[in-house]
Amino acid sequence: MKLLVYVPILTPRIKYVFNFIFTDILKTQAGFSSNVQEFKASPLPKITYSDMPVGDEPFFKNSDFLLAHTISPPNIKTTTFGDMIVPFAVDNSSLPFDVFAAAFYFVSRYEEYLPFTPDTEGNYPAEASLQSKLKLLEFPVIDGWALLLKNMLLKRYPKLHFGQKKFEFTPLVCMYDAPGMSSFNIFRHAINFLRNIPFISRPRSAAQAKGSGLSLFLNEQHEKYKLAPVYFFKPSAGVDLICDRQISFPKSYLQLLKSGVLKDYRMGYDTTIGFRAGTCTPFFWYDLQLEKTTHLQIYPIAINDTILLQNRTFNIDETLDQWGKLIANVKLLNGHFYVLWHKETLPEFGKGKVGRRLYTQLLSNFLSLADDI
Repeated sequence: MKLLVYVPILTPRIKYVFNFIFTDILKTQAGFSSNVQEFKASPLPKITYSDMPVGDEPFFKNSDFLLAHTISPPNIKTTTFGDMIVPFAVDNSSLPFDVFAAAFYFVSRYEEYLPFTPDTEGNYPAEASLQSKLKLLEFPVIDGWALLLKNMLLKRYPKLHFGQKKFEFTPLVCMYDAPGMSSFNIFRHAINFLRNIPFISRPRSAAQAKGSGLSLFLNEQHEKYKLAPVYFFKPSAGVDLICDRQISFPKSYLQLLKSGVLKDYRMGYDTTIGFRAGTCTPFFWYDLQLEKTTHLQIYPIAINDTILLQNRTFNIDETLDQWGKLIANVKLLNGHFYVLWHKETLPEFGKGKVGRRLYTQLLSNFLSLADDI
């Protein structure tokens, strides 16, 4: 059974965010109507997204944000909702904020098109994001809001169908020398030099000589938990790396599309954990300059292991606690959890031992073994 949504004007932004929330996250169908009489006569479950209600259906008051066709700083008023502070406050609505405008603002990365002060690496700083300022960065709020909408609609329309989802944990592993890993590289080269001195060198198996020790370690861990990791064996030629380097809007994604690349694994921060686009569900990039949905699918990264480089040492228990909270949040929502690893953090020597211990404990603490009931 389809959900019918009344909108006076169906803009590309409205169509995009409703499809993302209802189709991609909630696994249901939503159709649109701009004809009041047709909407009133329909027997379908329905809601209104407008400046005033049509009937007694759930009414979500719209802000002006999704009606616009330009990129300019929006006037964002915040309000309290439960234990959250949320943007795009509205009055006399089923929710005290425009949930669809807020979701679009986050998932489109609208704020990154506006002028900002870059960090020392020239990237968009996590602390500049609205999620960070509202303390929403470590929770995939769009998915949380979507679940709230689902529960609201089921109370009113018990027969409205929503598909089933399950929690998915996907390790992403860069198996090539990645930029920004110089401190690991220097250490690795020093070890390799020492190994070449006869009285220090130890015999290595043929597999280890081929550098497959890391592959064996990863395969063992992934098979234990029946995971389907994604490996990256070499940088993309001539374009930004699809699993490395910070993205710059819209240049990075336009470059990928021009090169025929249809997947990107960089939607996260390399200086902090959290959900840069406010979601734990893969989504198609919305091109704000052309106001249209593209074919480039974005996989949101909750954790990039380069954050471990910020300190010479890190506490495994504290790290597991911080990362575990993010995993628990995604589990609660039956979402997708993506964590990006680099081979430099997982070698068999030095700091890599700590990296491998972190890797194995993260899986054992928060995932079930394949043969567990």
